[in-house]
Amino acid sequence: MNLDLSRIEKQNEIIISLLGRIAFPEEELKKMITINSKKPKVLLEAYNLCNGKTGLTEISKKVSVSQPALTGAINKWEEMGIIIKHVTESKSVFPQRIYKIKGV
Repeated sequence: MNLDLSRIEKQNEIIISLLGRIAFPEEELKKMITINSKKPKVLLEAYNLCNGKTGLTEISKKVSVSQPALTGAINKWEEMGIIIKHVTESKSVFPQRIYKIKGV
């Protein structure tokens, strides 16, 4: 049963990635992530860490950005449709990108 669930999750990840690449070519996606940012490279790194398994707090620590600033960026990305937020019962946020950006 667990193997089947893992396989379905991987298939969903591939489908989301393919659709994301069609809807948002990489250069357009980079612009969307970094619009009006003073630290575009840091935001691109943060976006790539959004794998649905790493929490918002951990991402903010890894890229040295305050959690409130990253929360604002993630909320903006969610509104743009380039990220999905998974929120647990304890209110922990696990953002998931549509696809990983290369060369960041």
